[in-house]
Amino acid sequence: MSMSLFQRVTTVAVLLQFFAFTHARTPQVGVKQDSASVTINPREVTIHVGQTQTFEAVVKGTRSTGIRWAIAERNGGSITEGGIYSAPRHVGLYHVVATSDENPSARAFAKVTVVTESDPYDYGKPR
Repeated sequence: MSMSLFQRVTTVAVLLQFFAFTHARTPQVGVKQDSASVTINPREVTIHVGQTQTFEAVVKGTRSTGIRWAIAERNGGSITEGGIYSAPRHVGLYHVVATSDENPSARAFAKVTVVTESDPYDYGKPR
């Protein structure tokens, strides 16, 4: 029993549609990266003017574990790529920000209270 040309073309067309449907890739458009998170340690410190404090940050939920460091307030001190914060020469409340290199919406904040050296409430404990 032989098939006509029409039957062969129809069979091939049906098989191609079946193959294309069963082997189609799911589009990756709009995939969210909500699972990315950043934690920072310590979350809160009190230090004297001009002193330094080392911060550590951990990124989860991304391929890259890179961190970008910043200070939220203008003139609020400085921070190195390694997370070493240098307090400004004036007292105040500042925030260190650790942001994921890969997913900038994932970030964490640490509160830094900068006090004078003669502040009687050094590190939150009365003398």
